[in-house]
Amino acid sequence: MDILYDHQIFSTQKYGGISRYYYELITRLSGQPENNVSLFLGFNINEYGLEQYRHRYKRFFGLKRPVISRTVKLFLLLNDILFSGFAEKSCYSIYHQTYYYKSIQSLKGKRIITIHDMIHELFPQDFSGDKTTILKKWSAEHADGIICVSESTKRDLQNIFGIPEDKIKVIYHGNSLTMDVTSLSIVDCPYILYVGLREGYKNFNLLLSVFAESPRINSNFKLVCFGGGPFNFEEYKSITSRGLEEKVIHYSGPDETLANLYNYASVFVFPSLYEGFGIPSLEAMHYGCPLLVSSGGSIPEVAAEAGLYFDPACQEDLGQKLDKILSDDTLRKDLIRLGYERVKKFSWDICARETLDFYKVISGY
Repeated sequence: MDILYDHQIFSTQKYGGISRYYYELITRLSGQPENNVSLFLGFNINEYGLEQYRHRYKRFFGLKRPVISRTVKLFLLLNDILFSGFAEKSCYSIYHQTYYYKSIQSLKGKRIITIHDMIHELFPQDFSGDKTTILKKWSAEHADGIICVSESTKRDLQNIFGIPEDKIKVIYHGNSLTMDVTSLSIVDCPYILYVGLREGYKNFNLLLSVFAESPRINSNFKLVCFGGGPFNFEEYKSITSRGLEEKVIHYSGPDETLANLYNYASVFVFPSLYEGFGIPSLEAMHYGCPLLVSSGGSIPEVAAEAGLYFDPACQEDLGQKLDKILSDDTLRKDLIRLGYERVKKFSWDICARETLDFYKVISGY
């Protein structure tokens, strides 16, 4: 199978779920003798290290570019020009574009696109002036095959864009965070864990409000946030005005830090109004961290019986469920056991195998 991947997500994402997805796919598929993978990373900022596997690729081009403000569009344009020539000289039956830009419109092979979520379409108020919806719709309509990362995302794609079902295949993600934790907890007391971005549909303010308004919880636990950037002015103001600056803390850092936080957390809370998949659920389950999760989007599809659910629009429901999971040891042990079993159903090896099978169906291989 001759497969071509482009630069799009690697041009703009240093770390992140989408570039991690392509890293896991490309490293697995390029390592199989039956596949000839051509990879154009272009001038990129990505740090996952796909260039170290260049000996596996049939053709490769990639150079790290400097991170300079206001140069993203310039490098995207340069990469588009260079990629057109790279693709023209490559032999491929499948072109899997890594994001929604229109890098090349005329193809020698079949075009595949992965739709990770429909967040821009369902929450347009959070993305004012963003053109992702236009680009995504064009990519979906012009693709020969579409991968959706959950049944929930597939339904949303069909409902919003009217894409026919026979073009779509649901293929789940895997979990990349599996390193052993051998160090002591980096947090010196019991804590509730939140991971990722916090604005808009991520619904972090609901969790913050519940934590702030429950003295029984905030006197015995900290609320630890990982990633998503430092607290912004409004968040800092909200935290300090409630006297919680020693109780609500932010961490960032490498995978080792995140693994440590999952490993020792009393509970992982996922209050998002919507997720296209929700990899943090898998990460938490792997480390035996009980899940308190929203019923929004694909989250129940991923967590299944391994999560305790709450209504993401109801502060009272979250408060009651948070109190329950923190005080009921039997419930916590049951959720941990169910999580260990549930996470086994998701792996990047399965994802890569099903993706290759889909490539073969679409290309007639």
